[in-house]
Amino acid sequence: MSDHLDPGALLARYYPLPRGPRVCLRLVRPRDQEGIRGLLRAHGSEPDELEMARLVGFDLRRRLVLCATALVDSAETVLGVGAIEFGAGASAEPTFVVVDERRTEGLDSLLRDALTGHAAALERARAA
Repeated sequence: MSDHLDPGALLARYYPLPRGPRVCLRLVRPRDQEGIRGLLRAHGSEPDELEMARLVGFDLRRRLVLCATALVDSAETVLGVGAIEFGAGASAEPTFVVVDERRTEGLDSLLRDALTGHAAALERARAA
């Protein structure tokens, strides 16, 4: 995990990227649905309503979904989204990560590190 990433203070913090805007990593919100849909469409995927509902309406006891946003042309824009599963049988790796590589560099690894770091912190807290 990146040295500059503190999973306990993860949410709603800004992180500089090597190229591109500073991004805010935070939990996905229902209002992010259109931004996520646009990001997925730009990657050649046409998400259905069930997939979108699962991304924005997750159960934090079983799944963590984060998005990376930045101000682009004075508007909050979704530049990345990722998910990781928790619990028995779940992989320690994210199950889903999509980023806008045209506007950013390094966001993929930052988002993956955030997901795995936060999942590990939650698992340690549950085991204690």
